[in-house]
Amino acid sequence: MSTGQIHDLGYKRYAGSRRSVATRWRVIMRHQIAMAWKTWWRFKAWLILAVLATGITIALLYAFSTSVFRIFAGLAGERPQFVAVLLPLSLFWYCNIAFFASLFVAVPAVAGDLQSGAFTFYFARSLRPRDYVIGKLAGIAAMLSLIILAGPLALAIARLGLSDNLDQVIALLPTLPRALAIGALGTLIYTAVPLGFSAVVARRGHAIALWVGYYVVFGAMVNALGRASSPLVASLDLAESLRTVALELYDLHMAGRRDLDIPVSAAVISILGQAAIAIGLVVWRVRRAQQTGVGGAS
Repeated sequence: MSTGQIHDLGYKRYAGSRRSVATRWRVIMRHQIAMAWKTWWRFKAWLILAVLATGITIALLYAFSTSVFRIFAGLAGERPQFVAVLLPLSLFWYCNIAFFASLFVAVPAVAGDLQSGAFTFYFARSLRPRDYVIGKLAGIAAMLSLIILAGPLALAIARLGLSDNLDQVIALLPTLPRALAIGALGTLIYTAVPLGFSAVVARRGHAIALWVGYYVVFGAMVNALGRASSPLVASLDLAESLRTVALELYDLHMAGRRDLDIPVSAAVISILGQAAIAIGLVVWRVRRAQQTGVGGAS
């Protein structure tokens, strides 16, 4: 009587390195960055615009550091005033660029996975919801920080480099942490809040429309209401709150903003509160997808 034999068909036990479970969020982060970097219109174009804005602003700073240019332009003695205003007001350019970048980087992040059914794949691979949320936030923040954090920081460094003497360099050193603080708040705004809208609806187009309506239309409405009633209402406008913090950190008071004196504390609380709510929505959506889909890693 013949006996059966089992032949090895090529299966080999995995003998490679095993990474900790705590590093799984890095896979999501790298995937998010790779997807956004694939085409020009998603992120590269906006990064180039941010670089151009930074270069133009640095050129203006250099021009006003040259006494010959100021005399030719009839602005002798105007360098300190112009430079002091230019640094915080340049944030307007970076906010607009970061907003458009968030439309193509942050908003489609969760909605695209919902629309394509990618959560079934994610949670079938023993991925935890917190790994997904942290990975998405880290990947989007890493990209948008190149626009709204690196730009103001580069301007602050350029301002130090154009100082006349060592005493002026020491006096201007606080501009570096100020630029970092403003950039960190801006990164939080354009990373977390649009990602929250991405988690609310399951279609990318609807999520983009919601984020545009909230940022532009709702922001303009609360801004107008704040001018007519209380500045606390205007603090709900994310862009206006960020500009308020920037002007306060640089100790500037614009004449056209006297009727909209938003308290800095209210502006910071509004930014942090809206970002926290948005992150909460992402966590809710991901946990719901995990419970209703395939898998269920804990």
